[in-house]
Amino acid sequence: MPVLLFRLIPMLMIAVFAVLATPARAEMCRIADPTGTPLNVRATPGGEVINRLKNGRKVFKDGIDGWDDEGNPKWAHVVGEYKGEWRDWGWVFLGYLDCGGGDNGPFPIIFENPRDMVSTGIVVPWGFNDDAPPPKLDHECFYYGDGGYSMSLSRELVQAYTARGYNLDQLCLVLRSPDLKYDPETGKRLPTFIVVDPKALEQAQKMGFFEGFEATEELPLHAPDCFSKSRMSPASSAVASLDIACDIRFDPWTGIELSPLEQAFYRNNVALVIEGAAGPSGNIAGKELIVSGQNRATNASIQTVMDIRNGQN
Repeated sequence: MPVLLFRLIPMLMIAVFAVLATPARAEMCRIADPTGTPLNVRATPGGEVINRLKNGRKVFKDGIDGWDDEGNPKWAHVVGEYKGEWRDWGWVFLGYLDCGGGDNGPFPIIFENPRDMVSTGIVVPWGFNDDAPPPKLDHECFYYGDGGYSMSLSRELVQAYTARGYNLDQLCLVLRSPDLKYDPETGKRLPTFIVVDPKALEQAQKMGFFEGFEATEELPLHAPDCFSKSRMSPASSAVASLDIACDIRFDPWTGIELSPLEQAFYRNNVALVIEGAAGPSGNIAGKELIVSGQNRATNASIQTVMDIRNGQN
């Protein structure tokens, strides 16, 4: 499963929490207690209340713990800025955090067949029929675990990004980073995509629940230039990471503008990390869009992607 983590060592996780479970990615969130009262902050998951945070306050989720009967985390560790200082707040109830982004506009583009992706220069073989396997483009991306996303790229796409300073492995890592939706330097929305398995989706609708393999997570169709300056750690059998050398002024996952203190925190602690050991989890957060039939790929939407890549949009 692709992730982003916070650390004081390369990659994105705070080292002091290395013994704890880590979130699918470190996220910028806002306090959203449905009762309207300040949210209790605890010293440990479910422990003593040590503070309270008002609704709307921006925090960063950097650890999770405490699991319910279905294996979902119940508690999140949060940090953030307060009066010009960085605060280690503590643990809050995960269900009372809003970690969503802003208006997505025409993205993500939904592909129901990997063959329809060929004109983008990217193919992710998801949900194909064995009798009619999807095409494989000129450059196959590196392996990072049985649960990671397979991806191949066209010669033209790789040449274009090579001219912008990328090598193949950097490009493959960025394009397989889930929920990477915004250019960290400009805050512009990146074109993104989801590949749906129509048969699995139909079965899920009949059964009344999603198992997580009906669709890929939301992945970028464009790699911002600044990532080409970033150093990549050697890929292992289940994980690969890329330090972010960008002038990070916006959160890459929500598009929210960062304060100077938050920018400094990101520069020292943020990296892209993708993991493939646990198996990719379907984009359950986007199931309403997937089921709605909206944002299906068209020639016009794919042309929009090309325009963005060429700096025309």
